[in-house]
Amino acid sequence: MAQNILKLVVKATKNGQCIAVRYRGQKEIRVLEPHAVYTNDRGEVTVDGFQTRGYSASGRPPPFWRPFRIKKITAISVLNEKFLPRESEGFSSNKLRYQNGLMAIVDIARPSHMYSPEALKNMGPFLPKNKVTGF
Repeated sequence: MAQNILKLVVKATKNGQCIAVRYRGQKEIRVLEPHAVYTNDRGEVTVDGFQTRGYSASGRPPPFWRPFRIKKITAISVLNEKFLPRESEGFSSNKLRYQNGLMAIVDIARPSHMYSPEALKNMGPFLPKNKVTGF
């Protein structure tokens, strides 16, 4: 079971897809954005996730960063919901813990919209909406 969970987490991380997980011994769901899958310093496969909603055993309301151990995840659903890397919230692919045993990392270079940043720069400013027509 853990191998299937690991495969789904790795795929979701690489594709920038949110996942819904359930931890061992808990009925509640947590929704997170998986940013990196790696082996931690204790040899456990871990996913660094930005939890956006759902249950928190500590009672702290999301959103927040948290490492999740793959062996403790008992159920997973890969959601159609996409996310962008949370660099402004502290994500960096250069963290020391990712240097050894990295299995997957979210693609930082992925454009944030349907146009590349260069194309947006070349387009110029957007026109203001007309208050009467909405266009």
